[in-house]
Amino acid sequence: MKPTVLVTFIKSGQGHIMSGQSIYDRMVEKYGEKYDVVKSYIMSEDGNERLIKVEDFLNSNVLNTNKCEFFGKFIFPFISLFGRQSLMRWVHVYLCKKSFAAMMEALKKRKPDVIVSTHYYISLCAVEYKRRYAPDCQVVTYVPDNIFPSFWETRDGYFVVMSELAERLALKRGFKREQVIRIPPSVRSEVADCPLTKEECREKYGLPADTFTVALADGAYMMGKAKKYVKKLMKSKERLTLLLLAGYNTEQYEKFKKLETRTKPNITLKVYGYLDTAYELYRAADVFITKGGANGLLDSIYMRTPLMVNYCPHIIEEANYKLFVKHLHCGVGAFRAGKAKKLVESYARDPSLLDEYRKNIDTLLSEGNGSDRIADIIAGVADKPCEQKPM
Repeated sequence: MKPTVLVTFIKSGQGHIMSGQSIYDRMVEKYGEKYDVVKSYIMSEDGNERLIKVEDFLNSNVLNTNKCEFFGKFIFPFISLFGRQSLMRWVHVYLCKKSFAAMMEALKKRKPDVIVSTHYYISLCAVEYKRRYAPDCQVVTYVPDNIFPSFWETRDGYFVVMSELAERLALKRGFKREQVIRIPPSVRSEVADCPLTKEECREKYGLPADTFTVALADGAYMMGKAKKYVKKLMKSKERLTLLLLAGYNTEQYEKFKKLETRTKPNITLKVYGYLDTAYELYRAADVFITKGGANGLLDSIYMRTPLMVNYCPHIIEEANYKLFVKHLHCGVGAFRAGKAKKLVESYARDPSLLDEYRKNIDTLLSEGNGSDRIADIIAGVADKPCEQKPM
């Protein structure tokens, strides 16, 4: 019987979902014949009401951190001040005993040899499952952001991170040196292997071929500043194509969809709901304006499109901004709509101003897609005892 690698998913922000998808895709491609690679939305697919409520609660807090900047700035320091991982363990394991017991049963049902996680809650439950019921089970967590919040469970398992900062923070938080592995940023295969050129993406979506193009998005729920920025850019005198991705926010989608035919002659506005292929619009664009979520930033980087970060609602997204903009110079920050308009207009007049950012993106991507490395790490963990660090 082949060992079971359980790749877990949680509905708590697109970054966790897309990171899990990139890991699952590569595991199947590289090691599908050797391991039984199982994709599981473990908190919802069994229909357990207690787990569904916990998942909904976790997701609502993600939405709150994006809607309310004060909440995002407050919640992480609060957790750090009042107990860090011990607080989260007490809340989930002891205060919420019934949902925790349901999670243990869900893991027992699947009998994994390796549990792969991208979220602190599932990692916590995986460690408890290993300690209580399955000592030979291995736990691998991929942290999809450029930071290491204090609530991650340090007692067991391997932690895969994508930057030197996250690596240093993990060691500072109490992880052992052999637990922490740093790799290049990871995206799902269809993004990394997208065959379409910028010109082909514009043709596919019926966009003007020769107009400076700006994509704008605020993650899956459009709870940032995109609507303010697109309104500002619609006032520009430059010839621009504006691609607004509203995600699941149907209210904003309907509102801006009505404006598509009411723009000035020099402005082309295209509005989209949620798209699995949103990265193709990023490739069609000359610059991508977005908040500091890792998923959107990485998809744009893999499309070789420079970034313009306009909003960071909490410390995790601030850390992503510092990595990809301040440190790796894959784009710029523009936290005021007026500044973004001036920058876009200068790029439209002289697109060569973006060349340096593209060179920096090429340098970053020369390291390869981190999902290859994660797949190798998981395979190594599945074949070795926990005391040996996978190569």
